[in-house]
Amino acid sequence: MPARNPRRWWLAAGGLGVALAAAGFVVHDNSVASAQPASAPVIEFAAGDLVRPQTRELRSSISITGTLAPRNWTTVKAKVAGDLKTIQVREGESVKPGQVLARIDTQDAQARLDEKIADLEAGRAQLALADKNRANNLALLQQKFISQNAFDSVQSSFQVSEARLKALEAQVALAKKALADTVVSAPQAGIVSQRHAQPGEKLPVDGKILTLVDLTEMEVEAAVPAGDIPSIRVGQQVSFRVEGFGEREFSGHIDRINPATQSGSRSILVYAVLPNRDNALKGGMFAKGSVTLSKVESAQVLPLSAVREENGRAFVMRITSDRLEARTVKLGLRNEDEGVVQIVDGLDAQSRVIRSNLGTFKPGALVKIAPNRN
Repeated sequence: MPARNPRRWWLAAGGLGVALAAAGFVVHDNSVASAQPASAPVIEFAAGDLVRPQTRELRSSISITGTLAPRNWTTVKAKVAGDLKTIQVREGESVKPGQVLARIDTQDAQARLDEKIADLEAGRAQLALADKNRANNLALLQQKFISQNAFDSVQSSFQVSEARLKALEAQVALAKKALADTVVSAPQAGIVSQRHAQPGEKLPVDGKILTLVDLTEMEVEAAVPAGDIPSIRVGQQVSFRVEGFGEREFSGHIDRINPATQSGSRSILVYAVLPNRDNALKGGMFAKGSVTLSKVESAQVLPLSAVREENGRAFVMRITSDRLEARTVKLGLRNEDEGVVQIVDGLDAQSRVIRSNLGTFKPGALVKIAPNRN
C-alpha cells in the first residue's frame, strides 16, 4: 500500500476548516438579522379621507311625505234650476271675489217673480177690504147693532189677510233672490281648476258648475307612525322639497293632527301648511320633507360615518402627532337625513378625524397624510 502524502492531508483539513468557519459566520449573521424588529407599517390617508368638525345649525327631525293640495277651495254650484246660458271663465284663469263666472237662463225665474208680485198685489187688495170691513163692523159694534162674536169673526179675517200679505212679501223676496242667483259669482279669489258643466246644459239646484282653488296656501297630508306622534306638536316647523323644484325648500308648520289612526294601519294623519305666495306649487305635486323636533343654532357636527358606537361608548379615530387615537366623544342631536351628528364634548374645531371608520384601524398606529396633488 503506498504511503499517504502528509502535505495533501493538511491542505484538505485546512480547506474544510475554512468552509466550516464560513458556514458558521453565515448562520450567525442570519440569526442576528432575524432577531431585529421589523419596522411598523404606516397607514396613508388622502386629504379627502379626513374631516374636521363643522359649526352650523343642526335640527333633529322626522321625515314625512305627502301630496300637495290647496288648503282653501270651493265648488261653485247652481242655486236655482235652469239652463246654463254662459260660462265666462276657463281652467287656469284667475278670478276675483264677486266676479261673474256664469249665467243661468232667467226666463223661469222672471216668470216666478211676476207671479209672486201679482199674488202680493192681490193680497194687498184683500187686506184693504178686510180693514174697511173691520172698521165698519167696529162702528156697528159700538152702536150695539152687532154682537161681539160677529165683530171677532171680522177681526180674525183681517188678521189672516194681514199675515197672508206678509207671507206674499216674503215669497216675492225669495223670487227676487232666485232671479239674482241666475248670475253666478265667485265666492272667493282663486283659480279655476275644473269646469263641471257646459253652456246649454240643464242644471238642477246644487248642480256643479266650477271648482275654484286658492293656491296662496298649500296643505300636505302625511301619514306618521303612531310611535313618532308624541314628538310632533301643532306649530312645529316643517320644510319640504317638491318634485320638479330641485334643491329649493318650502317652509311651513304643522297645522293639525288627526286624533285617531287610519283604518287598517297604525299611522296618524298630520296636516302641514305651506305658504305659496308666488303660486309656484300646484295641487297633486309630491313633497318630501321633515318636521323639526328640536334645533341647535351653533352645533359642532361630524358625519355619522365618522363615529363608532360600541358598548354604550361613542368614539372617533383622531390623528394626534402622526398616530391614531380613539377619542371618546359625547353625542347630541343627530339628523339621519343629512347624515350628521352633534359632538357635544371631546373634540376641538382643529381635530382631524377619519371620515369613515370602516376599516380595522388600531389606536397608536402610525399615519401619514398624502400630499395634495392638485
